[in-house]
Amino acid sequence: NPAGGSPVSKSAAGEAVRYYNEMLENGDTCWDEWLVRTEGIRLKLADFIHAGKDEIAFTTNTSHGMNHVVQMLKGLGNVLTMRDEFPSSTFPWLNQGIKVNFVEPEDGVYSLETIEKALTQDVKILVTSYVQYKTGFRQDLQRLGAFCRERDLIFVVNATQALGIFPVDVRKCHIDFLVFTGLKWLTTGYGIGGLFVNRKWLDQPLPSAGWRSAINPGLMDNQLLDLKHEASVLEAGSPHFPTVFALGGALNLFNRIGQEEIESRVLFLTKILRKALEEMNLTIVSPSGDSQLSGITVIKAENPAVLVKALREKGIFVSARGE
Repeated sequence: NPAGGSPVSKSAAGEAVRYYNEMLENGDTCWDEWLVRTEGIRLKLADFIHAGKDEIAFTTNTSHGMNHVVQMLKGLGNVLTMRDEFPSSTFPWLNQGIKVNFVEPEDGVYSLETIEKALTQDVKILVTSYVQYKTGFRQDLQRLGAFCRERDLIFVVNATQALGIFPVDVRKCHIDFLVFTGLKWLTTGYGIGGLFVNRKWLDQPLPSAGWRSAINPGLMDNQLLDLKHEASVLEAGSPHFPTVFALGGALNLFNRIGQEEIESRVLFLTKILRKALEEMNLTIVSPSGDSQLSGITVIKAENPAVLVKALREKGIFVSARGE
């Protein structure tokens, strides 16, 4: 059930175990090698979403990344987002007193026309998930990104429920900021996420810094605030090596299989599932359009909690969300 939290892939787990074995045997004498490995994974993640290496920061989860985004954009205008967003997309803004307006869906779909109708003059930031956790609706990021560019809106994307099965191109989609966590479709477990910061936002002072934010952290000069012009400044201190390496292992797996093959397989299975559910006369909440399908299929149930327990006893893992 990757819509909740997927099993960790062998590729990801193997890299985390490798780190712990190295630390067990050698302490931190591998520090320099670990830093090289970390930067290699940063480049790998950048390539995965068609970004620059300097535009990537590692985080612990989606909320962590979104809080950085909020601090960078605070005071630039109000936010428009989708009614079905997970709280990670909304709480960081609300917590800073920023007004958040919500787009109401039409049959679970957030069309460009619906979003445009909800847009007001005070809104300067558009926040959306690539795939909505509550319905499985998949947004057309490229079309929405073009819309944001035409309207001079700052485009913020939560890719948590999509990254790993649906390709992301931050350039083609004109994305300003992208956040995600690796515990779902990326198969890396808890404690690792990522943040993409479009290079045009890196010239301003970033909202957090630590000793490894410096151009030359090895100097350890506590008065020389000579910071890098990179998203990695936000990481502040020592990397969380085991989860970063797990992400690297997962990316190796995805690159080996191929993103097109993964997307095709997930959608193939989704259609099989939907057909069986329809034959059982169950109400499917998830949109049915081919371009809107994702790896999440949601049905209505009279008592979701009881159904979750009954299915678990049969080795089938699902999540209860509202009805």
